[in-house]
Amino acid sequence: MAGIDFELSEEQLRLRDVAREFAQQEIIPAAALLDREADPRKAFPRELIKRASALGLRTLTLPREYGGHDADSLTQAIVLEELCAGDCSVGMALNHAWREGLALAVHTTAEQRDRFLPAFVEDDEYLTSLGFSEPHAGSDHFVRHAATLDAGTSTTAVRDGEEWVLNGRKKWLTNGNVSRLLILQARTDSSVPWTEGVSLFLVSMDTPGVRVGQVEDKLGLRLNQNAEILFEDCRIPHENLFGEVNQGLAMVRRFAKGSLFKEGVKSLGIARAAFDEGLAWAQTRVQGGRRIVEHQAVRADLFRMSTDIEAARALIWRAAWAVDHDPSNAPHLEAMAKVFAGEVATRTAVSALELHGGYGVLRENRIEKLVRDAVSMLHAFGGNHAVRDRVARDRWGS
Repeated sequence: MAGIDFELSEEQLRLRDVAREFAQQEIIPAAALLDREADPRKAFPRELIKRASALGLRTLTLPREYGGHDADSLTQAIVLEELCAGDCSVGMALNHAWREGLALAVHTTAEQRDRFLPAFVEDDEYLTSLGFSEPHAGSDHFVRHAATLDAGTSTTAVRDGEEWVLNGRKKWLTNGNVSRLLILQARTDSSVPWTEGVSLFLVSMDTPGVRVGQVEDKLGLRLNQNAEILFEDCRIPHENLFGEVNQGLAMVRRFAKGSLFKEGVKSLGIARAAFDEGLAWAQTRVQGGRRIVEHQAVRADLFRMSTDIEAARALIWRAAWAVDHDPSNAPHLEAMAKVFAGEVATRTAVSALELHGGYGVLRENRIEKLVRDAVSMLHAFGGNHAVRDRVARDRWGS
C-alpha cells in the first residue's frame, strides 16, 4: 500500500471542474428531454458529444502529442464520475472513445495509426465501439467458459489472400450505430476453445457488408446506444488485424485494462446524482409541519446513502491506482469496485425515490430516471453475478 497518494493535482482538479460544470449545466437538462424519446435512436446525445469534444473530454486519454491529456486511471475516474452524475449514458459514450482512442494511439502499428488516428482526433463526433458480446455470448467473456467449442464468440474471420472475410452478429454494442470505428473480436480458429482462437480487427463502420440491426429500447440508460451489428461477407484488408492472429484476449488485456473499475465509476455517478436529488427533496419537502430532513429516520437514510457513496468511491480509487501501479491486485479490486458500486447505486436510487413518496414515480422528477439507470448498471459489462464468480474462482478456487 506504500506510495498511494490521493491528493489531487491542479490538472485533475481543473478537469474535474470542467466536467462538473458541463454535466450540471448542460448534460442534465438535455438528458431529461432525450430520455423521453420513444425511438431510442433519437435519444442519442449528439450535441452533447460535440460539446464534450470541444472541451477536450472526448480525447482525454490520448497522449499529449496527439492533443489529449494523457489521463491516468485515477484522472479518468474523477472525470467520469462527474459526467455520469450528469447522465451515465453520456459518460459511457465518451468512455469508449477514451479506451479505443488510446488503443489507436498506442497499440496499433504505425500504418494503422496513420490511417485511423487523424480522423479520430479531428472529428468532434468521432466515436468508437467494441464488438465482443453476441446474442448467446456476453457474460462468459468474464467467466471464461471454454469447456466446449460452441462456447464464446461465434462471429468468424476467415483469411482469403490479403483480406479477411467477416461473418456473424454482435449485440449490445455501446455506440454501435453511431460509431465510426469498431474493434471487433472474431473467431479465427474454430478448432480450439474461443479463448485460444480469437483475434481483433479494426473495422470501419462504412465498410460494405457491415450493417446496423436492432437498436435496443431499454428500461434505463436510454441515451446509450446499444446496437446489433451484422457482418455479411464483409471484407477488410489484412492490415486491419489488430495484434497477432489468435491472440485477441492478450491484446484486450493490453488496451482495455481499467475497463471494469470504470463500470463502478458509472454507478457511482448515478448514486451521487440520486443522493443529491434525495437530499434536495428532503430539505424542501414539508410534511407534518416541518421539512422531512428534520425527521430522524430521513436523516438516518441520508447518512447511510452518503456512507455507501464514500465507501464506493474509496474502493474505486484504490482499484484505479492499482491498475497503474499494482497490476497483480488490480483485477479483483476492479471487480469488487464494479459490483459494490452497482449495488450502492441501486440502493441509493431506490432510497432517494422513497424519500420523494408518491412524487418519486412521476416522470417529471429526475429520481425515477436514476432508478432505471441504476438497475440497468447491474447488467452492464458483464453481469454482477458473472463478475463475482470470476473473482471467487480465481482467488479461492472452484
